[in-house]
Amino acid sequence: MESKTGVDGPVTVIKSYTVPVDEADYFVEVYQENARIMSTQPGFLRSRLHRPLADAPEARFVHIAEWTSGTALDKATGNPEWHASLRRMFDDPGLHITSEPASYRVVVELHPS
Repeated sequence: MESKTGVDGPVTVIKSYTVPVDEADYFVEVYQENARIMSTQPGFLRSRLHRPLADAPEARFVHIAEWTSGTALDKATGNPEWHASLRRMFDDPGLHITSEPASYRVVVELHPS
């Protein structure tokens, strides 16, 4: 799951995760290990994991991470420690995760007037 953005400017990674509701708290714990590794990489700006106020039969999460550049993200996703953590998260028999990652660049930005 290496990133190949080819972008020298700032990028935002947005990933959606879905897990069964009874696995949601455990998912957050496991996710934090993976996020901690990426937070130490050059070019990392910030990361947030969002959860809806109300769950359906499955718990949905949205992860948003900001990077100084796509190039920095590309290098960070080559980290073997991160790959091992990611593999542990998706191979964990106690978690049933579906995910849809993507990297984005800003095309419209608004600020308070």
